[in-house]
Amino acid sequence: MVRSMTGFGRGTSSGNGVETVVEIQTVNNRFLDVTLRGGREVAALESKVRDLIRKRLERGKVTVSITWHGESEGEPQADLQKAKAYHEALLSLKDELSLTGDVDLAIVAGFRDVISSTTMEHDDDVAWEYTGPGVKAALEALVGMREREGEALAADLSQRFEQLQASLQQIEELAPGRTTAYAERLKARVEEMFEGISLDEDRIHHEIAIFADRIDISEEGTRLKSHLDQARTLMEGVAPAGRQLNFLLQEMHREVNTLGSKANDQEISHLVVGMKEELEKIREQVQNIE
Repeated sequence: MVRSMTGFGRGTSSGNGVETVVEIQTVNNRFLDVTLRGGREVAALESKVRDLIRKRLERGKVTVSITWHGESEGEPQADLQKAKAYHEALLSLKDELSLTGDVDLAIVAGFRDVISSTTMEHDDDVAWEYTGPGVKAALEALVGMREREGEALAADLSQRFEQLQASLQQIEELAPGRTTAYAERLKARVEEMFEGISLDEDRIHHEIAIFADRIDISEEGTRLKSHLDQARTLMEGVAPAGRQLNFLLQEMHREVNTLGSKANDQEISHLVVGMKEELEKIREQVQNIE
C-alpha cells in the first residue's frame, strides 16, 4: 500500500460536560515518533493515545494536540491571601517612595496568581470515555488524507516505473548490435595493422567472445525487471510499502549503474542517464511514503 507520511486530521467528541478537540499532524520520519500536547491532565492519557496511533500508523513524526473546553476548565477563583499581600506591598511601596495614585482593584487583580481558573481533577477512565472518540475521529481523518495523497504518489510512481521498463527494453534491443559493431571495428583495425598478412580468425573470434561476455547485460536486465515487478506488487498490497520500496530502489540504482558501466554505446549511455534521473525522482517520492 502506498500511503503518504504527511497529513492532518481533526476530530471532536463530548461527554461529562466537556467538549474535546483533537488535532493530529504528521510529517516524514524514518520511524514512528509521537508527541502529545495538552497539559498535565492530557498527559495521563498518553499511553492510550499512543496505542491507538500504533495500530493505524507505521511511520512518521506525529503531533497530537488535545484541548478540553467546558467544565474541565473549572471556575475562576480569587486567592485572597495573595491579594492582601500584594495590596499591602503596593501601599508600602507608595509610602516609601512618596508615590501618588490609588491602589485599586484593577491593579491587584492584574497579578496573574490572584485570580486564576483552576482545572478540575479528572478520572483517567472517565476522561478517556469522552476524549477517545475525538482521538479516533482525528486519526480516521488523518489516515484518509494520507491514503488520498498516497494514491497520487502511487500513480506517479507507476508511471515512472513504466518509463524505466521502456528504457530497459530499448537498451536490450540495442545491446546485441554492440558485439557486431565491435567485431567489425576489431577486424578492420587488425587488417589495417597487418595488411597482407593472413589473419588468425580463431583469435579474432575469441576476442569478440570475451568482449561480448564483458558487456553482457542480461543478468542486470533480469534483476531490474524483477525489482520493478516487486515494487508494483508492494504498491498493490495492504501493508505499508515505504521501507521495502526504499530498499528496492537502492537495488535498482545498483543495476542501472552496472548497465551504464557496460554500455559501450552512446545511445545506451544516453538511456542510462535518463534512467538515473528517473530513479532520483522516484527516490524523492519514496521518502514521503509510509
